[in-house]
Amino acid sequence: MSQLNAVKMTYAKSGSGEIVCIDDVENGLGCNCFCLDCGGQLKARQGAIKQWHFSHHKENDADNCQWSGESEIHMKVKEYLDRHRKLTVPIGFTRPTSFVIHFDDIQLEKSLRPTKRIPDVTGYCSGEKVLIEVKVTHEVDLQKRIDYKKANVSVVELDFSDFTPIGDRVTDQDIERHLERTLCAWLSVAPVGDIAMRIQDHERAESKKIIEENNKLLHSNKILNNDANYLVNYINSYSYRYEECKKRINDAATRLSVIRNEIHQTKFVRNTNVDAAESAFLNTLQQLEQNHLIKLDRQNLEHLERLRERFIGELKAEHHDLIEDNKALNELVNSKRIELEQIQFTIEGYDAKAKGLLEKEKNLNEGLENFRKKEQDWIRAAKANAVIKRHFVRLEPELRELCRKGGIPWPFNGSLMSELSPDKDAG
Repeated sequence: MSQLNAVKMTYAKSGSGEIVCIDDVENGLGCNCFCLDCGGQLKARQGAIKQWHFSHHKENDADNCQWSGESEIHMKVKEYLDRHRKLTVPIGFTRPTSFVIHFDDIQLEKSLRPTKRIPDVTGYCSGEKVLIEVKVTHEVDLQKRIDYKKANVSVVELDFSDFTPIGDRVTDQDIERHLERTLCAWLSVAPVGDIAMRIQDHERAESKKIIEENNKLLHSNKILNNDANYLVNYINSYSYRYEECKKRINDAATRLSVIRNEIHQTKFVRNTNVDAAESAFLNTLQQLEQNHLIKLDRQNLEHLERLRERFIGELKAEHHDLIEDNKALNELVNSKRIELEQIQFTIEGYDAKAKGLLEKEKNLNEGLENFRKKEQDWIRAAKANAVIKRHFVRLEPELRELCRKGGIPWPFNGSLMSELSPDKDAG
């Protein structure tokens, strides 16, 4: 209803009682026009911006007036039909087609005798009367339809209930656009005439088509029934096979269930055996690794034992040689000391033998030189002995750790140095 409220008034009653359009009167109050509903004085507004329209001159008239956009649409549609004198109507009620009626004459608001009903438009085409009703907010009531049918007259209704003008003034373009997308409906059809003949021919043709389609459907239905009967007989004839197949399927399902249980048990046994084999393999592998490590430890201990024995033998031999040399050196030193004392004791009595003594002194000096060399050798041997002691002191913790890891008891009563000391060898 908002679109209807926006529609402007473009038709009015002139001073002589004729209905006139805004385009055919003077501007302002000079139009001498009055409202079609309330009869109040109107003013023609023919400005340069807004659409031309009428408005009430007095506000009281506008407040009491019942004019609405419906009246404007009625007037505009009737005026459109009066000028263009053509209308597209449906032909037939079953899958209708369209037909354009070209009117020879159009009369507006003409009473229909003897019903005294006044349709919106009365059109004449080749002597045949067609009444036109315009529906905006209210459709033709039931009693009016009955009166039209009793009068045996053709009546068509144009539905403008959803009509929407583009602007605030209804134009021919708006009406044409609406008529192109909206089908009108027959409220009554005269029993004779061109329209009745067209509708009857259309209905007969459609009825014939429907009968032919129905016959085709009946024939197709018959074929389908025959096919269905054949299929039913076919199914019935093979019902025993179905039962046999069903029984086989049930047997197969039972066997399949048994096979599935066997497969499940086999998988369980297989998984159990695999787990046991894997556990045994891991234990065997662990045992082999342990045996290999024990073998390597044993070989390492044997090798270390051989190294230790060889190294200790070498050290003992060197130490024994050093001791022997030291003893010989001590004996020589002692003998030379005795000889020196004897020489010093007898030196006063043997002045004559000075040359011999000098010779002996020379020999003694040579002996002393040899003694110094032996002393240097003893010092070097002492240093070597100290190095060896430090080496054994450093090596002893490693040898003890190897014996502990290999599970071999320490072969000495005390430390390695106490085992190799000369005092122990002497004892």
